[in-house]
Amino acid sequence: MQDRPDDAEELKARLAKLTTDLQAQRESGRDEAERKAEADLTDKGLGQAMSLGFRVLSEFVAAIVVGALIGWQLDTWFGTSPGLLILFMGLGVAAGFWNIYRLAVAPQGRRGR
Repeated sequence: MQDRPDDAEELKARLAKLTTDLQAQRESGRDEAERKAEADLTDKGLGQAMSLGFRVLSEFVAAIVVGALIGWQLDTWFGTSPGLLILFMGLGVAAGFWNIYRLAVAPQGRRGR
């Protein structure tokens, strides 16, 4: 059986159409995968930023509260109202800023490798 010229041309046209459709499907899949990977990175970056923000806030507030409580208690014991409260609250603010500074300059990843 010999192929007719019309059959060969028809097969070539079908093959060309399938090739272009397959290429379009591959590009569409690649674009979708790239978009998904980009969205995952964006979500991960946002989560890490929020985590760091909450940590900074909690470190700062905790240092101030602890300083104020220590100052208030010492004022109660020694009767030196509000002197030690102000002093220790100031120390709490300084400790809060020091903790934030340490978080900001902490190296990310492995050290020295």
